[in-house]
Amino acid sequence: MWAVAGDSMWDGERFVSERALVVEGGRIAAATGAGDVSNAVRWEGHALVPGTVNAHGHAFQNLFKGLADDRAFSSWRDDVLYPFSEGLTEEDLYWGALFAFAEALLAGVTTTVDFFYLHDPENAGAEAVIRAARDIGIRLVFARAFYDEDAPTRAPARYREKAADAAARFDALAAAHAGDPMVSIQPAPHSLHAASPETIAAALARARDHGVPCHLHLAEAAYEVEQVEERYGTTPVRLLHRHGLLDPRLVAVHVVWADDEELDLLAAAGTAVVHCPAANAFLGDGIARVPEMLARGIRVALGPDGGCANNRQSVFDEMRQATLMAKARLLDGAALTAPQAFDLGTRRGGEVLGLEVGSLRPGCFADVVALDLEDLSLQPRAHLERNVVSSMQQTAIKHVVVGGEVVVEEGRLTRIDRGELVARIDEIARRWSRP
Repeated sequence: MWAVAGDSMWDGERFVSERALVVEGGRIAAATGAGDVSNAVRWEGHALVPGTVNAHGHAFQNLFKGLADDRAFSSWRDDVLYPFSEGLTEEDLYWGALFAFAEALLAGVTTTVDFFYLHDPENAGAEAVIRAARDIGIRLVFARAFYDEDAPTRAPARYREKAADAAARFDALAAAHAGDPMVSIQPAPHSLHAASPETIAAALARARDHGVPCHLHLAEAAYEVEQVEERYGTTPVRLLHRHGLLDPRLVAVHVVWADDEELDLLAAAGTAVVHCPAANAFLGDGIARVPEMLARGIRVALGPDGGCANNRQSVFDEMRQATLMAKARLLDGAALTAPQAFDLGTRRGGEVLGLEVGSLRPGCFADVVALDLEDLSLQPRAHLERNVVSSMQQTAIKHVVVGGEVVVEEGRLTRIDRGELVARIDEIARRWSRP
């Protein structure tokens, strides 16, 4: 058992002065006054906030940052993602994941989703990613993709599997990591252009059997809507509704292209949404209708998406992007407030992923970020709850705790050699760097 105290702490509604967290077995045992705990580690001049929750990402893509910038989506996918991902080795996947997870921790992310679809025999690539998460100390949701063998895409063969093989390998991976509080294995049919309704149904069945959510890229871009309408005669959300695949366990990623009726269908089914504002802008996909989703009671979380579809791994950044894009789209400065966005990136993320994270209440995992109250980006402190979203820079993030362990201390990673990581990234990237 240990305890940490700060000058203030976010209690879910506001910042409260002089608070401490008592940690036991990786979870918060109590939240109390700083003076009530005599042996607490005291981070003076700091505010304690929940670790942020990245509800969608593709860690290996961090290795391709810069290669895919300023391209139309078709070129981003066909000229960068497909050819370069085809050549990644198991060790490359490890270092790419470690790269993404390092950036995430330094940005205050304590739980991260890796939606993974490079299917090597016997889940070798998956285990490389999980090993990276364990080595650096981040909490991982490994979203194991189902990608049809006969999907009508140009994706490499290593993405593809028979649906029965995907289900069996998912079960094996889940069994191998059952009971690990730091790793949750969840199914993830890739998308409607890569997974048939039957495959999505099979993945949802695995989710129900294992008691976890099921992730799916949905209505991300205009081209996807056109493809689905051409193939199935209806729109993506309506297709899922037709097949009974809108479900409380379904986590629909993006949902940029959805009309009012489709949002009503999502709300009625209890389906959650992951909003990826920066990636949707980076790829020119559009802006999801988050205020309208929230008004309908749809659960919404945030995600930076892949490393080469955004180039950052900060959920605090996504909070700010979400507010700005909503305000610009609706011509309304109150369309999505800073406190709402903070909630999406913390507590709501935990709810969507089915994990007790994103909140500093007893019983939750002890995942905490300590912010330097002297950092200029947080001034004036009288408006801290808004400045954390609207103006905070990463320089304010000093300490990060995951499961009760300090994994970032004074802005430095505690578990890995940063110099070795940089050298490995450079070595891998030299294979495809332009002369």
